[in-house]
Amino acid sequence: MDVRETARLISRVESGDEAVRDRVKALYRQGGRARIVGISGPPGAGKSTLVDQLIERYRARGLRVAIVAIDPSSPFSGGAVLGDRVRMARHATDRGVFIRSLAARGALGGLTAATGDVLAILDAAGWDIILLETVGVGQNEVEVMRIVPAVLLVQNPGDGDAVQSVKAGTLEIAHIFAVNKADMAGADKVARNLQEMIAHKARQTSEGWEEPVLLTEASNGRGMDELVAAIDARFAFLDANPDLARREEKTRLQARIKELVTQHIHRRIATSVKNGGMADLLDAVADRVQDPHSVAETLFRDITA
Repeated sequence: MDVRETARLISRVESGDEAVRDRVKALYRQGGRARIVGISGPPGAGKSTLVDQLIERYRARGLRVAIVAIDPSSPFSGGAVLGDRVRMARHATDRGVFIRSLAARGALGGLTAATGDVLAILDAAGWDIILLETVGVGQNEVEVMRIVPAVLLVQNPGDGDAVQSVKAGTLEIAHIFAVNKADMAGADKVARNLQEMIAHKARQTSEGWEEPVLLTEASNGRGMDELVAAIDARFAFLDANPDLARREEKTRLQARIKELVTQHIHRRIATSVKNGGMADLLDAVADRVQDPHSVAETLFRDITA
């Protein structure tokens, strides 16, 4: 599948074209070879600059790299606010690099409803490395862990709430930590705090993977070779522990299947609302003749019949 066909297929998936679903089903069965890395973290942490540096290093190895950047949505068009030509512009003419922005469209968790299918398409298309950059919504970005085997959490020492946000929950989603903009004051302190929290977490788990904490300056490349080595080590760990890798993959697939079931239900509900199927039920609830629980049960029976 060439780049143009890949781009067209992604556009159809993002637009919600149901006619393309059978193609995506077939492509999933052809994948499973790409290394997929999720890159998460709060706005302003330098994720895009870091991705740009990763592209450079993977291309130097001769690897084909695809980037999926989840962007905030325009309140007017619903499209991505930041386009793929704005990001990583120096790689735009490299045929070994594919860059695509997807609009978040209000989805929670830093991803978009189309993300899973887009990753499946790129995997089947033969890209060696897929970098998934989330939208940047801080501690809500937990969804990325449910879709990729390696998650890099980028922190910014200039954000006074950086470590607090990790304490609030994002510590659980990351396999690798990068304290970016390490030339700024406080970077060493943030790294030490992260290491202490990871050590405490390790006492509570027995997974076997020890999350590294790296200092990086993506603007000038400092620490990037070490970061690439850490990503390599994560996949080498999974290769060396196939039972664990299989369990983690099944957990991700379970979350993906639940997500797809939810999408099917939402589409059926939307169709029912559009066709006026809920009008009488809503009147009954408003008049207190019916209650929301009973109506929900009735609607569920109707859409799953």
